[in-house]
Amino acid sequence: MNERLVANIDEKNCIGCTICIDSCPFDAIIGAQNFSHRVNQLECPGCKICVSKCPTDCIEIIKINQNKDEIKEKIKFNFQRRKIRKKNLEKFQKENITNQLNKILKS
Repeated sequence: MNERLVANIDEKNCIGCTICIDSCPFDAIIGAQNFSHRVNQLECPGCKICVSKCPTDCIEIIKINQNKDEIKEKIKFNFQRRKIRKKNLEKFQKENITNQLNKILKS
């Protein structure tokens, strides 16, 4: 087993702002608005992006024992999945706005 870095959230100091969730390119942070969040350590590559975004400084990087090779493919998959989901969401929002504008203009 090798040591690897992952993010860890101190849940008692988390305010549930979702900034870390929005900034994580690997979908490794789980939670909902106004509730404390958690890091899925199996999906976190330890990139430290969330640490600098957290307004309450409740995220730290810790070492865990896990073979890095076990999670490489999963992390790549999650990164691609998030990119595709964001692209589809943007497309859906544009289509939705266009449809609503067309309805208003036809009235």
